Amino acid sequence: MVFARHRQELMQLERPYPGQLWKHEDVRAIIIAVSPTTVSYEDLSRGRAATENLSDFLNTFRRMRR
Repeated sequence: MVFARHRQELMQLERPYPGQLWKHEDVRAIIIAVSPTTVSYEDLSRGRAATENLSDFLNTFRRMRR
């Protein structure tokens, strides 16, 4: 129960927005669109777009801070 609440709080704090840059290892992604359950992004290193479940995206990617 505590873990679920913590995860929900993290998703609210780290929620991606269009135009943000996120990264995972050598993948750099720019957010295109966000729905309540999915994230669409463009992989800048490979030039292709993808859509993922929001929680899967947050488990994999980290926001690039300026």
